[in-house]
Amino acid sequence: MTAISARRWDDDAQQVELSLREPERFGVVFDRHFAEIHGYVARRLGRDAADDVAAETFLTAFGSRRRFDPGRGTVRAWLYGIVTNHMSGYHRQEVRAYRTLALAGLQGVEEGHADRVAARVDAGAAGRELAGAILLTAARTAARAAQPAPERYYVTPGIVGNFVRVGPPGNRYLVLEVVNRQDWAATDPRDGSPDLSQARYVQAASPADEAAWRRDGSPGVWKGVGQETGLADPLTPSDGWLFPLSLASGKLTAGSAGYGAQPFIVGDKSLSLRQLRALPANPAKLKTLLLAGWADYSEVGSATSYLFQTVPAVLEMPVTPAVRSALYKLLASLAGVQGIGAITDVAGQQGTAVAYTARYSGCGQQFDLTSPGPPFPALFSSCTIEQVLIIGPGDGMPLAEELRYTQLPAGQHWSAPDGLFSYEVFGSPYWTNHDRPSPPKN
Repeated sequence: MTAISARRWDDDAQQVELSLREPERFGVVFDRHFAEIHGYVARRLGRDAADDVAAETFLTAFGSRRRFDPGRGTVRAWLYGIVTNHMSGYHRQEVRAYRTLALAGLQGVEEGHADRVAARVDAGAAGRELAGAILLTAARTAARAAQPAPERYYVTPGIVGNFVRVGPPGNRYLVLEVVNRQDWAATDPRDGSPDLSQARYVQAASPADEAAWRRDGSPGVWKGVGQETGLADPLTPSDGWLFPLSLASGKLTAGSAGYGAQPFIVGDKSLSLRQLRALPANPAKLKTLLLAGWADYSEVGSATSYLFQTVPAVLEMPVTPAVRSALYKLLASLAGVQGIGAITDVAGQQGTAVAYTARYSGCGQQFDLTSPGPPFPALFSSCTIEQVLIIGPGDGMPLAEELRYTQLPAGQHWSAPDGLFSYEVFGSPYWTNHDRPSPPKN
């Protein structure tokens, strides 16, 4: 502790004591500490909640200033104790709100509720309880959903975005590539089940990245850099080696196409529609089935990370409502999953979100033949990644998945908004008897 900070903390205690006779003296404590307390709350609950919680903290401190004991700690520590209690109360209010919504099946949400709970909650017991409330609400909603009759194809549409670092050494910059995709699953083994994609656009992640692109000669194609067409894993790209990254809108292409009556992949098995609908509506058994596919990915993340990213894909399949409900209960059982609350995804859709955060080594791999080293160079030696699942309030279906860097090594920078590096926005899956689109022949 420096002599300056010690004198200030002693003076804080003196100002509290003087405020018992001259209440206006407490304004000195407010001026010194409000911004710090407000910032502390804002980083955990968001700025809107911080305004109220920080104000309530200082009102409580003023009202209880007679009980402040400098022998037990500084004024700053005292304030942090008060704000922690207020934040815990805020968490409990959020959990009660979601429990009420769970019982009501997400009906009757008052106007403005999304604004009040859009902020992220702090990690810990309250966030864990909030995650359970959100996921069990989704489980109740999913269990009541209708199950449409099957037709010739089951189509899962979506939009995928990935931030990719490109450019020559000394002038690297970040671009966002956005791709439309459709997965067609045939019920007749004579029909193919292709994964179709179509590049939409590429844009600079920030004005600074655009300036770097112009210094690079404003290229329209990056021949050694792959076009991603799927959500990245926390550490690795999806399938960026198939097509070069390009500014131009692309043609409809097929990444892969299978034939047969088993187009649905769950864990390490390919299932027919009948087998898919015979899956057990039991969270523990579903977890075992899904983790059978983790063996191929165990080196790049934990079992929880794998499940958190794999379960949404199965939620999008034509499973029974009971199985979809059980999948949400599986997520609710995972250690480390935290509740965020109401949130707006990258496409502007509002839903409720849960997240899983973990630390990794060798982060930010992408397919890049221009790299002097291996074709999948890691951008960062380590990182902390947050995986976010956003759930729709009406039908309990997933709206989007988002992957974000929340911490990078000292001196490293990621210019995409809020650390975002990969996302998938799910469209509404549907059955159709129409012919599937055919990619143009080269």
